[in-house]
Amino acid sequence: MDERASRRLMGGYGMLSRLCAWGLRRFGWRLEVLDPLPERCVIIMYPHTSNWDFVVGLATKWAVGLHVKRDALRFAGKESLFNWPWGAFFRAVGGFPVKRTGSHGFVEQMATRFASEARLRFVLAPEGTRKHTDHMRSSFYFVAKAAGVPIVLGAFDFAGKRVVVSEVFIPSDDVGADLARIAAYYESLAGANGLGHTPTNAAPWVFAAK
Repeated sequence: MDERASRRLMGGYGMLSRLCAWGLRRFGWRLEVLDPLPERCVIIMYPHTSNWDFVVGLATKWAVGLHVKRDALRFAGKESLFNWPWGAFFRAVGGFPVKRTGSHGFVEQMATRFASEARLRFVLAPEGTRKHTDHMRSSFYFVAKAAGVPIVLGAFDFAGKRVVVSEVFIPSDDVGADLARIAAYYESLAGANGLGHTPTNAAPWVFAAK
């Protein structure tokens, strides 16, 4: 992260924010979250290798105030997640249901949502699974392209106890070059132990062959 860039304050957004900031500091975590974030963007959090990602990610969101209405982060989930008994919880923490009928359908749904909302910071895991896979899902990239919004690169660094959300990436018309640039950025963040809770499960920065 550019040391000259502003970072969001930990614990300055109410009681829940202070509690989460205290807990993260208590366990040695540092948050490096860009301030301001683009009001309309796709935020990817990489790598997604453990259920702990959701816990740390949610605590980060609350600690740096990305739960308040103006700055709130949103995420999508399959429709079944929003049924009883967990539906109310997932909506309360920023979730909304989508029909996962294939990557193309998902891209269209998200492009429509971006077109209808003046402010939308949409977060997702680019792999779409905690298990090891040999490619990334392309939906994050093509949602950003279809909506005409930047991609913000976020990272879970469990070895270094950091959450880094700092790099704003504008996709070009060269998918291969863009993925190489994204891969190089994450390589620059990774120490000897790699990124994520289980670095061996981190997926490479390639899309599935068509």
